[in-house]
Amino acid sequence: MNFKKTMKKAGRQVWELFKASIPSAIMYFCAGTVLLMLTMKQDEMFWDGTKLTWTLVCGLVAMAYDGLVTYAQGGNAYEMLVSGNMKRVSEREFEGGYKISSHKYAKEYRDWKGFAIGGFIALYAIITGIIFGCNQTAIDSALAGNMGVMGKGLAVLLIICFLLSGWSILPFYFANAGGASVSYFLSCFLALAPIIVTGVFYILGAYGRRAKAIKAQELADRASKAESQREKKINYGGLPGTKPRKRK
Repeated sequence: MNFKKTMKKAGRQVWELFKASIPSAIMYFCAGTVLLMLTMKQDEMFWDGTKLTWTLVCGLVAMAYDGLVTYAQGGNAYEMLVSGNMKRVSEREFEGGYKISSHKYAKEYRDWKGFAIGGFIALYAIITGIIFGCNQTAIDSALAGNMGVMGKGLAVLLIICFLLSGWSILPFYFANAGGASVSYFLSCFLALAPIIVTGVFYILGAYGRRAKAIKAQELADRASKAESQREKKINYGGLPGTKPRKRK
């Protein structure tokens, strides 16, 4: 029974992490698609300054969007953690505890979750690098003009990989088209980029939301303290001799 409960809990965690990775993953897909259309538009199959610029722009835009989305996710996860802590404390103090319908344990903040979300995004780059690396001989032969060695199935698979993770594989593809003979397996190292970006901004988002909450609480405490210390005015009715004389 405990094993089944643990697996169910772990499954919820994995599902929530995967859902959190979808917005950023879509942006990386868009970057790969735009990059594929822009770089393949030219007839020359070699690496030049234009293709390098577009690769950097598309990759950086995708990472910037990833950081923005993940920053907000980290802040929301921190608020969920606060709700969870309140619920757990109340359960220890009295039976039943607070009922917080919006609280979900799987969405609570943990330091490692940002890197796990980035890991889901990085899977596409890793899979793409492995597929290209395992078929490097056929791909290089096709780039050299011998298209017969590449079957239709492999060609379709490579196009899908270009769309899913063009930002990570196209630099190596065009480098090999220019005769560089670089291993496609090296593109797997670029998968570290979304892992680092997502993990760092997830943590920054949580601490940013925490700092904002602490500042708001301090301002509220100051206002409450100032209100309590403010001298209360007494209405003496405006009759002569009823107001205390002011000391000089």
